Amino acid sequence: MDRGYIYVNKNNLQHNIEYLNNFTSKELCIVVKANAYGHGIDWTVRTAIESGINWFAVAALDEAILVRNLSDDIRILLLSEPSTTELEKIATYNIDVTVYSEKFIDAMIISKDSYKIHLKIDTGMHRVGCSPENFDNLYDKITSSKNLSLEGICTHFPVADTDKKQTTASIQMFKNTISKINVDQLRIHADNSASNTYNNDQVFNMARVGLATYGYTISPVKALDELKPVMEIKTRISNIQNRKKGEAVSYGKAHILEQDSLIATAPIGYGDGYPWNSFPDGKVIVKNNFCKLIGRVTMDQILFDVTGLDVNIDDEVIILGSSSDNSLSITIRDIAAWNKTIEWEILTNIKDNRLNRVEIDI
Repeated sequence: MDRGYIYVNKNNLQHNIEYLNNFTSKELCIVVKANAYGHGIDWTVRTAIESGINWFAVAALDEAILVRNLSDDIRILLLSEPSTTELEKIATYNIDVTVYSEKFIDAMIISKDSYKIHLKIDTGMHRVGCSPENFDNLYDKITSSKNLSLEGICTHFPVADTDKKQTTASIQMFKNTISKINVDQLRIHADNSASNTYNNDQVFNMARVGLATYGYTISPVKALDELKPVMEIKTRISNIQNRKKGEAVSYGKAHILEQDSLIATAPIGYGDGYPWNSFPDGKVIVKNNFCKLIGRVTMDQILFDVTGLDVNIDDEVIILGSSSDNSLSITIRDIAAWNKTIEWEILTNIKDNRLNRVEIDI
């Protein structure tokens, strides 16, 4: 080990997929945007295919092409409209694309290439999506065209992880909007990791699941207790030093030592995606003990207090995961809380250009 490892657990990913499949009758579409939430898009897609997954969702056309290069037999859903200059690539790589604007739909019709599309309705997110009032117009335009194949209708919920009542209202708005059309041959999808735990409405037959796939529960109702985190991050002690009471370490001298201390360094920092704001609340695990960060996170290194521990260079440092005796753990939720942010941001910022990704199967 030089800088550290991102361990991705194949058993845990496949367990989560199996559990989610058993939890719902909807077909799963695994969201693999942002390098599969930091887990590695190639690895995640290959592993999910082994588990029988046929649908994958991405945010960028380049991501879609990466996934297509792994298999010609799967379906890939681009979650928003790209530039119209990319229409040829969408057709070439056989990508399902989410649409919601008349201008983009017109550009697809004019191009004469064939496209598989999913019409998105705005039911409260107010980010992208056609208004319910404009749905019939776009639906008629799509279904009367010769080169557009309507494959699905979808929406996205803004507060599914915090407010079941508002989400239920969005579901009803969506159902009202599509009530006049025959959806029997379409994929109707709205649920994410949160709403999938409580939305049992039979009109929906596919769920776009991201965070839950990777082992994290986000729901306003109690559910999905059996999910297992897929990722662990470990590094090593690269330096050990004795510092005196009254001294400070790292940039800004942000913390003054209150006693003589033994300070360890590990070669991981915000350049690897470990967040700068993890200090002062953050900690690591060394030899089944929590060790607090003792200075600001730097681009390439962190410092932490190992006073009272018998430590050596190259001893293991757990950044994310559980201690060897399973008595302690650091979760993505912990790191997000230290940084006053959300789990998604922590995961998607993790970089694998300096940390090595290693598959484990235990």
